[in-house]
Amino acid sequence: MSGNDSTEQNNPTCCHPIGRITEEFTKYLEKTSVIAKVTAVLKMLYEMNEKPVDPLEFIRTNMTEVISEKVELTKLEEEYDTVMQQIAILQQENMNLMNKLKELEKNESNSEENSEIAGLSSDTKIHESD
Repeated sequence: MSGNDSTEQNNPTCCHPIGRITEEFTKYLEKTSVIAKVTAVLKMLYEMNEKPVDPLEFIRTNMTEVISEKVELTKLEEEYDTVMQQIAILQQENMNLMNKLKELEKNESNSEENSEIAGLSSDTKIHESD
């Protein structure tokens, strides 16, 4: 065995090209929006006139705000969809009840007219018998 063989066995980059692994990891971070979120927080830190005493705490705090905002937004979107469905159901029920009310009012007015007509015809028959 030559000296080069033992060096190659101890070198982890000989069998796994570091460039390919780094590229795959970078794609993963881009796909999951990690790079964009970290960049946004670092940009906020960079643009501050007065830099915080503990920049790591600033990053940690602002990263959780970015993540919690997304969770909150998703929760609000789901709640909005649910409320909109409930509104549609209530509007349909309201329309059905309004139609039923109109029908009942129509039937009631027809009944009153029929009663009045029946009452008039009874009065007419009574006067005719006199």
